[in-house]
Amino acid sequence: MIINNNVYRNVFLILCVIFIFNHNGLLSNGVLIHNDQFVINSNNNNNNIKANDNNRGITISGISSGGFMAVQFHVAHSSIISGAAIIAGGPYYCAMDNVYTALNACMVKPDEINIDQLILDTTFAETSLTIDKTSNLENSKVWLYSGTKDTVVVQGVMEKLLEYYQHYISDENIQTVFNIPSEHSFVTNGYGNQCDYLGPDYINNCNYSSAYEFLNYFYGPLNDPVSNASDSNIISIDQTQYIPIGYTTITAALNSLAYAYIPTACQNDRSLCSIHVAFHGCEQTVATIGNAFYTQTGYNEIAETNNLIILYPQALKTELNPKGCWDWWGVTGPDYASQIGAQISTVHKMLLYLSNPSNKL
Repeated sequence: MIINNNVYRNVFLILCVIFIFNHNGLLSNGVLIHNDQFVINSNNNNNNIKANDNNRGITISGISSGGFMAVQFHVAHSSIISGAAIIAGGPYYCAMDNVYTALNACMVKPDEINIDQLILDTTFAETSLTIDKTSNLENSKVWLYSGTKDTVVVQGVMEKLLEYYQHYISDENIQTVFNIPSEHSFVTNGYGNQCDYLGPDYINNCNYSSAYEFLNYFYGPLNDPVSNASDSNIISIDQTQYIPIGYTTITAALNSLAYAYIPTACQNDRSLCSIHVAFHGCEQTVATIGNAFYTQTGYNEIAETNNLIILYPQALKTELNPKGCWDWWGVTGPDYASQIGAQISTVHKMLLYLSNPSNKL
């Protein structure tokens, strides 16, 4: 069968339209640039989140790869994030879409991190309309934690993150905890390995509740947590329905399910609660450590008495992401640190849904 050039041209045009419709933008220098309509809709959605979040704002936290992801989400959606807690993470776009840079400069060779360049990259993303205006950052609080014995993401990397944030946020809105002798881990008061232990589940008992400390910094003064939060208040969320068109759970490196703790007081009226997003670290997915991250880190006990919904998005172990990390080096594509990145977009859509009290869970 012979196909003439007009048919080829029409097929090509159709494919171009599908691409633009699905992605709402064009690739430029590895960053996806939104068209105007997409940006308007995105901003409107963010305004809706703020209106429905009990006027306390959405906050986020993360450990390790989840720390890097929390920074990315904070910068990408700074108009809705009022606080970010980073444990053993690093500066925005630190890896610069390069796994070698991620494993070296951004983890153990902080002298190779060029903050001036990362600020230029952030400015480029802002002018490309792939992140919110960076001026929003000055209105948020930041809590930074790095253990003195962390050998995975050394303290110098977190010091670089501090330097990055200081470009946008005044020192009075930044709190650092760099003096606890913990290894690479999420630090708790009463659960986990010894404080200086390195290994699964990467949750260590240092007689210090990091979750309480940063949530109190964001929302305090907090009520005392309950002794034990009810597992019946934990719901599973079909994460797949929020994954952008064109991605699968494999290519987005996202588990089919996410989890959320819904306090008793918010079961019938979510407008009473604010939302906090907690990003696990590498080797902390449900496939690796079961429910430990979303039941043993102390979030739920605090949430129950302080009307906080805790959303626990879940990454996925894949051939290209064997440790189930959050994408902070480009495994899901070059737009990973922007609003259109597969993982950031998915979590944002879940927040949109959760923040609307009329949506059923």
